[in-house]
Amino acid sequence: MKRSLVLILTGMTAAGSALAGDDAGSWYVSPMLQYDLLNNAPPLKDNFGYQAGVGFNLPHEWALEADFNRGVFDIKGTDAARRLSGFSIDGIKKFLPNSILQPYLLAGGGELNDTPQEAGYTYRTFHTYLAEAGGGLLTGIGSQTGSTRVQLRTEAKYRMEWANRDMYGVKDPSGLMLGVGVVMNFGAPNETPPVIKEVVHEVVREVPVAAPPPPPPPPPPPPPLPPPPKGDIRLQGVTFATDSANLNPESDMVLDTTIASLKQYPNLVIEVRGYADNRGSQEYNLKLTQRRAESVMQYLQSHGLTNQMTAKGYGKDDPIADNSTKDGRLANRRVTLHIVGGDSGGNTP
Repeated sequence: MKRSLVLILTGMTAAGSALAGDDAGSWYVSPMLQYDLLNNAPPLKDNFGYQAGVGFNLPHEWALEADFNRGVFDIKGTDAARRLSGFSIDGIKKFLPNSILQPYLLAGGGELNDTPQEAGYTYRTFHTYLAEAGGGLLTGIGSQTGSTRVQLRTEAKYRMEWANRDMYGVKDPSGLMLGVGVVMNFGAPNETPPVIKEVVHEVVREVPVAAPPPPPPPPPPPPPLPPPPKGDIRLQGVTFATDSANLNPESDMVLDTTIASLKQYPNLVIEVRGYADNRGSQEYNLKLTQRRAESVMQYLQSHGLTNQMTAKGYGKDDPIADNSTKDGRLANRRVTLHIVGGDSGGNTP
């Protein structure tokens, strides 16, 4: 039976909800199903009970709640039972006010009425006091921004009961109480955003027909092209795999930008030049830079550049930086486009 209650609690807390809003100033009712574990009363059998509560929500996530709960518990080995009825007032502190899940703590006290029951017998009711403390979780069901809101309530609290000490009294039936139910709030501030409707009024007016406007002037001629490049164009950012003529992927953007700018000057004659740093023999570097220059030339031609082009490797000739530093060697490993002639003013070979 205990396992069944745990399964019910687990399944019901999976309900979804909108974010909780402010509920200060509202009141609520809260019916609950309970299961009582009477740890301090071994003669009594654990059993289900119920609770009905009415509460009022105060500012700063506090609430005041009046509860009535009742359970009937069989006395082991007899045909008799005991009916425990509790009347309590609890203070409740809630947390995470803007969350779907709101944990809370409670504490309070009140009166406990204990009535023995057995067929054919009438017993008087014993009156005693109770105190209780515990915690729980409120899970929003549906919208939590309107004036009426519903929440799933799961709770566990421990109740202390001070029994009458005479020979017929109750010997402290205190224990753990597990509960599941709902909280129905009424009169909460309505936080639903207002619906704004846009009203469009159509105004019809007569407009005098004017003479057609004169034709627009012809568009101005396009600006002249900038002067063609001269000398060397260094392809900054064009790199290769180590000891290879295979272009790295990041080189594509540099080459594509260069192609777009040179297409305006199809008569330029270009020599693609490759250079290396001072590491390795000149013979090896001449072959490597030749292959790299040819790789760049093939890329330019295959991507639409129609200029007359040749490729040549210069090895470690003509360094532009100090080969004794890492940055200098990086600068010397380069590819340039040398403008041989054409539109730049030189003679086309």
